[in-house]
Amino acid sequence: MDFCNKLIAEGFMTGQVQRDIPLVPSAAAATPPIELLLARRHGLLCVIPPILTKLARQGQDLLCPRDVSRINVGTASCGQAAGAGQRLDLLTTRADFAGAVKVHNVGCIGACYAEPLIDVRTTEGRHYLFGKAGSINHSAIIRTALKQRVHDSAWLVLQERHPGILTGFEDLDVLRAANNDFAAFFAGQQRRISGHCGLIDPHSLAEYVATGGYFALAKALFEQTPSDLIAEITAAGLRGRGGSGFPTGQKWLLAAESSDPLRMVVANADEGDPGAYMNRTLLESDPHRCLEGLLLAAYAVGAQRAYVFVRHEYQLSIANLRKAIADLYAAGLLGSHILGTGFSLEVEIIQSGGAFVCGEETALLQVMQGRRGEPVPRPPYPAEQGLGGHPTVINNVETLANVPWILTRGAEEFRATGSAQSPGTKIFCLTGDLPRPGFIEVPLGTRTATVVEEIGGAAPQSIKALQIGGPSGGLLPYRDTPLDYSTLQQAGAMIGSGGLVVLNKSHCMVDLCKQLTAFMAAESCGQCLFCRDGLAQLHKLLDRLTRNRADESLLRDLAELSRTVSELSRCGLGRSAVNPLLSGLTYFAEEFASHTQGICPAGACHALIRFEIDQTACTDCLVCYKVCPVGAITLLPGRGPARYRFDDERCVRCHSCTELCPHACIMTKPRKTP
Repeated sequence: MDFCNKLIAEGFMTGQVQRDIPLVPSAAAATPPIELLLARRHGLLCVIPPILTKLARQGQDLLCPRDVSRINVGTASCGQAAGAGQRLDLLTTRADFAGAVKVHNVGCIGACYAEPLIDVRTTEGRHYLFGKAGSINHSAIIRTALKQRVHDSAWLVLQERHPGILTGFEDLDVLRAANNDFAAFFAGQQRRISGHCGLIDPHSLAEYVATGGYFALAKALFEQTPSDLIAEITAAGLRGRGGSGFPTGQKWLLAAESSDPLRMVVANADEGDPGAYMNRTLLESDPHRCLEGLLLAAYAVGAQRAYVFVRHEYQLSIANLRKAIADLYAAGLLGSHILGTGFSLEVEIIQSGGAFVCGEETALLQVMQGRRGEPVPRPPYPAEQGLGGHPTVINNVETLANVPWILTRGAEEFRATGSAQSPGTKIFCLTGDLPRPGFIEVPLGTRTATVVEEIGGAAPQSIKALQIGGPSGGLLPYRDTPLDYSTLQQAGAMIGSGGLVVLNKSHCMVDLCKQLTAFMAAESCGQCLFCRDGLAQLHKLLDRLTRNRADESLLRDLAELSRTVSELSRCGLGRSAVNPLLSGLTYFAEEFASHTQGICPAGACHALIRFEIDQTACTDCLVCYKVCPVGAITLLPGRGPARYRFDDERCVRCHSCTELCPHACIMTKPRKTP
């Protein structure tokens, strides 16, 4: 039973917690050497390459030390932003840890809302997870590591099923949950591709190998032909995880069948969607999984050169990739004659300039060749004629991270999760108006209620809409629906790279469409008339709508121009740029219509709102009167909340009064009654 099913079976979704658990596990049966166990799990039938044996044993000693405790501090971007660096410094400088405790950097376990997050592993294979680590639980972390006994402040306690064997979350059983919300965050997940994240040091090749890393590569090189590998990926039904979901095996086959002997592969890590950080988290937490997928893709299509195209803002990802690539060259897992075979591969990192359009694969290739990031018409597709005119396979980072799992577990097991048309799992970045945002992995087809309410902890009555698939995705009213490619496409949205923003009822859909249209207009490459000028004109129309300067005819203009931009733009990004507006006009038609009457039902558009005092909460403290920068609040004679008056004409809607009122008694209201 995997980690997620174990959580459900133990009753953590209902708050039932096991209390009487022995602190010392029963003696485990003798286990084979780690390399043999990994070979058995991953279906490697040939002789295990000596370098993998050496690294697996080194990694097991690091991951599961027999004589000392291990403290894992999550130092991905989310952890560092929450203060993990300070926790790490305090723990690594303790003199009493010498010979008793080892402190390591790890990546993001996914529960970004709980950072800084620290995992204490004791010698019996027990893991104590402490959320929001700080001064309040610092001493508990130290005592747990030194004395190796349970402490009540640990949010979650896990046990290695076979102490000393840790290849991912699937090897962990839940013993105790002191924080049921934290347990619920993981209960609906299935940690396949993110199974190492937060458990291993991203700088350690040995730790990755000890979890089964590069055994898939050995299996491919010694036991399969390139066509066998392509057939396995095709049978698995793996679809691209970075956009429209194109079949990966079909793309690989197109390049492999080319008569051009010079072929290349590119890992696309140029995610530009606001609120999306799937690629970043994978590269910060488990870069070797992505690189192993890249190696397998290169072997499958017969490529001798590979690239990782990554946003220049992702400096931690870039640093981790550089370290991982250097270690692979040193170990003979990159370069000439990998593992003594005829397969050779050189890998290079390319940093993107950061424009949103550079994530589109033809624009990406233009940048790699020193040109401006502009999409070019297809066909020919990059898999036929790409970099320098040669066949070039471009796969998203998450897509590549699926490949080692499929090769070692098989296409049938991959298809056992998800739906027929959308098999496997998908990583989503769950953000917005909910208590537990984070980096999650769920089977495709998982329903939105599971993701938003059970994992994210949001109250369903508070949720108005979901923004799915980034700024070129769709705006959908909140309802319980499966998250898969076909369902979302039929609804007018798309999975895209996996951004999922939860929006409560305070959000105005018209104003949000205006913001997203402005973003897409600013990110247009400019070569296409309909995208460049059409998006700018749509933004002007939406601005008029939010300023009470429109009538019903403007809605017809919005719909007509949006369809024109979608139908006549040159590239996929231009054609999808109006998805939020088209879906907004479809699902939130009444809200758009209200704006033509000068009413913003959400009370969010500045020109269409007014402020009002809740007299039952006001204490007559004068704060709002004093902070108003334009004197829009005046006082009548006397005392008490009834003397406050707001001048709507003078008010500039800066929200100083609402933000600084100590009693939150200033309410935002529509300027007109809906």
